[in-house]
Amino acid sequence: MRKIVFLFLIVSSISCRKENVVEKPNPKNSSTEKTSKKIGDYISDDQDFTWSAKQSDTAKYWVRVVFQKEFAVYQFHGQCIYDFFTNHYHTKADKIELLWTYKSDCLLDMEFLKQSNGIKEYPKNGDSFCEYTLVNDSVIKVNYKFPQWIKKINETQKDSIFPHYLYLQHKDNP
Repeated sequence: MRKIVFLFLIVSSISCRKENVVEKPNPKNSSTEKTSKKIGDYISDDQDFTWSAKQSDTAKYWVRVVFQKEFAVYQFHGQCIYDFFTNHYHTKADKIELLWTYKSDCLLDMEFLKQSNGIKEYPKNGDSFCEYTLVNDSVIKVNYKFPQWIKKINETQKDSIFPHYLYLQHKDNP
């Protein structure tokens, strides 16, 4: 009888014990921290991240840029698209380099892009034209290699077709 009582006590003490206590995750280990983006996060052949210039409603051009793996699709207007070759550098200064090598699908007369426009240094086939760097998750800064030519083009066209900043266009904004 003592053995039965002793066995009963052991079984009941084991059954009353807490088993498999699940710990709640430590908030420090959770992935709620926001990681800063790199410009490479906006390069895709499958998903369009459209970057646009801030232009007035009276602008002749409607500049938008989409970065793909090998190209920057540069839309000057709804009927004028240039595909510029690019290089993406994975360095501390994460950037995209746009080369003045392109193919175009354009109904507009864009001959001024092939000319010096009175400026000594202007882009020629294969030149490094500009670099794009991410300022924050929604702004890109553009550093042009031919600033005088850019200034002249923007003045002659009375528009900012080569803007110094591009802004991420959200899907709900056209």
